[in-house]
Amino acid sequence: MDVLVCDRCGFQLDEREDILLALDGMEAWQEACRRRGEEPRGVFPCKYYFQCKGQMIQTKVKKKSGLFGRGK
Repeated sequence: MDVLVCDRCGFQLDEREDILLALDGMEAWQEACRRRGEEPRGVFPCKYYFQCKGQMIQTKVKKKSGLFGRGK
């Protein structure tokens, strides 16, 4: 399962619709970064971008099984 996580504050998007919406706007965000003279680090700005200046990066989340993720 893929999620988007802020590279600065750790805020996480894990709802499928939110992730798809962010991925749809990825190209525009990256182009806006480049026009400001920055190299984009992520696919979209963090929800708290004005406070943390973070960008959402795509990562995999391992599914946990059993009590406390230890298996059965």
